[in-house]
Amino acid sequence: MKTKIYIVRHSKTTGNVEKRLTGRTEFDITEEGKEYIELLTKRLKDIKFDKVYSSSSSRAIKTIEPLAKINDCVIETSEDLCEMYFGIYDGSTWEKVNEINPEIDRNHIKTNEIMGIPEQENTEEVADRMYKKIKSLCMENKGKTILVGSHGVAIEAFLRKITAEPFNIKREEYGQKNTSLNIVEYDDELEEFKIILLNDFSHLNK
Repeated sequence: MKTKIYIVRHSKTTGNVEKRLTGRTEFDITEEGKEYIELLTKRLKDIKFDKVYSSSSSRAIKTIEPLAKINDCVIETSEDLCEMYFGIYDGSTWEKVNEINPEIDRNHIKTNEIMGIPEQENTEEVADRMYKKIKSLCMENKGKTILVGSHGVAIEAFLRKITAEPFNIKREEYGQKNTSLNIVEYDDELEEFKIILLNDFSHLNK
């Protein structure tokens, strides 16, 4: 039996505009971000979602809230769907981080991974918690269609885990834009995920 999962990155926030390591810190959705949500909702309004899940961050919840209402679903939240925690720099601007430790951004440019911040999560930890949570949601909703609201690094880490493709390749293909849509199928007999649609934000071009 196959379960279909629609995974959406949150819409544009003030943290994105200010080029911050948004992580677990809360930021408001911008006016442009609200327009993104309208376009995403219009794109998916005819999809029947059986259950709706989100990280506990307000930006992720607000992004998929209209779709939850259309489907008369209560959004169930989980910390396991949250963004990477960026340790002592969580919520800080990249400009400030570069003043303190420019090596972090240099490594980011080279490897496409954010690492070396005291107390932060690492990519493998994020990928593991995302994988375990999404797999458990699939087992709870066999054969159904579910919607998941999450975050850029967290979603990319999950998708790369199921394809076994490292972060330093195919950056444009995997790098999540605000309200990017990913569709994944889980086959519970094979215990395998398959990507149907990767990082699609064509609704923003309309």
